[in-house]
Amino acid sequence: MIHFLYNYFLTRKPLKKANRVNHWLHWQLYKYLKVNLVAHYKTVSINSLEVDDASTIIVSLTSFPGRIDVVYLAIRSILNQTLKPKKIVLWLGKDQFPLGEEELPQALLELIPLGLDIEFCEDIGAHTKYYYAFQKYPDNLIVTVDDDIIYPTQMLSRLMETHHKHPHCVVANRIRYMEIKDHHIKPYRQWKINIVGSSNPSKMLFATGVGGVLYQPRFFQDSFFDLEGIKKTNCIGDDVWLKAGQIASGIPVVFTDFYFEQFLEIPESQKETLFSKNVFDNDNDRQVKEVFEYFGITEKSFD
Repeated sequence: MIHFLYNYFLTRKPLKKANRVNHWLHWQLYKYLKVNLVAHYKTVSINSLEVDDASTIIVSLTSFPGRIDVVYLAIRSILNQTLKPKKIVLWLGKDQFPLGEEELPQALLELIPLGLDIEFCEDIGAHTKYYYAFQKYPDNLIVTVDDDIIYPTQMLSRLMETHHKHPHCVVANRIRYMEIKDHHIKPYRQWKINIVGSSNPSKMLFATGVGGVLYQPRFFQDSFFDLEGIKKTNCIGDDVWLKAGQIASGIPVVFTDFYFEQFLEIPESQKETLFSKNVFDNDNDRQVKEVFEYFGITEKSFD
């Protein structure tokens, strides 16, 4: 029942003229799910969680000390997908976890026999989520996810259904539509969320990682893996660097057009976040400008 309600909450199209009763019911469902989804994954039997060795999907994510005690909840929700991945790889910074697995919580370690790989690497911030997976598994489909989200059970299947229809695209469950006015890209906060019109797929669609994004690493040019460029442009947001790499490599984005609400966050995980810095301090706009200039992206690049 909890998964049915979560799916209903996420896929119900907003009413054009919602009244107070509708708003109240929606809010009550949100509050119920916020508490009970987390409770469900804290107590779910791990015997019901698994991967599929025959799958071509590898799910990749990263975390840090501030969330390491709750990331197992996000991973459990991936292991509970209707379409199973081949494995899940959690990339952790060596400097942040100098004792390796010895300092990781048992709730996380017990997922290793179920299909979780834990890799220790140089920490490169949010880019750790995809950077190493793209290079280690170039021939697989890589789905990146966040460490602070409870994912709906159909998340992977929706990505794959759209991938089969558009095999040469990046596939995203959540997007923003980039707009250009007077030859300049509008500020990030003005990009419409999950509204594409007839522009799907399109290079104007900006995939946001929170919803789960499917990539094919072999489509990206070698210049995408320029670690010095990431540092030189002070690109904090992985979504921005990924978008620049997509445009430079001629890869459009396609939106699954299935979910209309943002996936629910794990409450305990929100003590540390980059969202307020990137969006409310307009740092995304700086990053877009500097990273796009670094890649030589112009208005014509979106044609």
